[in-house]
Amino acid sequence: MKLKLNARQRLPSLKALHTFEVAARCSSLTVAADELNVTLGAVSRQIRLLESELGVTLFHRKGNAVALNDTGKQLSAEVIKAFMQLRKSCERVRPEEQSTLKLTCTLGIASHWLAPRLPALHQQDPETALIVDANENVRDLGAGEADIAIRYSPINSPMHHSRRLLTDAFSPLASPEFLRSCSGMTAPEQLLGLRLIHSPWKDAQGQGVAAWQDWFHAYNVEGKSGSLLTFNSVGHALQEAIDGNGVVLGSLAVAQDALRSGKLVEVFAGRWQLPSTYEFRLCWAEHEFLGATTRRWINLLLAAAEHPANF
Repeated sequence: MKLKLNARQRLPSLKALHTFEVAARCSSLTVAADELNVTLGAVSRQIRLLESELGVTLFHRKGNAVALNDTGKQLSAEVIKAFMQLRKSCERVRPEEQSTLKLTCTLGIASHWLAPRLPALHQQDPETALIVDANENVRDLGAGEADIAIRYSPINSPMHHSRRLLTDAFSPLASPEFLRSCSGMTAPEQLLGLRLIHSPWKDAQGQGVAAWQDWFHAYNVEGKSGSLLTFNSVGHALQEAIDGNGVVLGSLAVAQDALRSGKLVEVFAGRWQLPSTYEFRLCWAEHEFLGATTRRWINLLLAAAEHPANF
């Protein structure tokens, strides 16, 4: 017995849906026309066809300018994910000549943790072309903006589809040369007269990357600090300290290689570390979206962080 679909259950034109998906993802009909290699008029016709078949409007229109309305936003979220799943499904059955994997992470992790490990990672998977998207913006993995992300995540509410990569804490760090110029650093209050470097960031609950005032408050240090240099990147703040230009309140997760190599040292040799309420986690899209290359790199990155690679 055949199941007959009624008018509401039938899919609209897949060509029109695809055109809408590209236009919504690109936030521009003109850019969508370029990606689809068709005229702007052809894109507009397909969008109007979809609106006619669905019986709704999807865009606000004012002259030549368009923007998704609330209905369009609701539909685009699901349609973009659906087409991404179709693309991933097709990728899984195609023979792989050279795979491409896009990894997104912060500048600090990219320069101070990932970059030193890339040669070894490449040796283990030389066929994969890796794209490192190093910036502070959060990419939408479900929409295909990246395959894997290294994200700073609250310990008490870990992200779905993720594994812990690096635990974190904050400690005063300096280059050996800078520390030698400061005779006998034995107490937290001695830092007040030095050039201090940090890169604070807080979430809505006031948690995140610690600032110097957080550290001084935690250890009951009173008084006004001297010169304070603030960066918007943990990596840049660490590099300033590596270059011998002050004491950084550094992320021990990001600074681990600099500490092992002796480029940085803990000013108080492991004392007065401030625990973090965040940790670095390796994140990916839902399992059904994952291909063999993504799974392989999840395991490679977990192993690089000295965690069991059994994903």
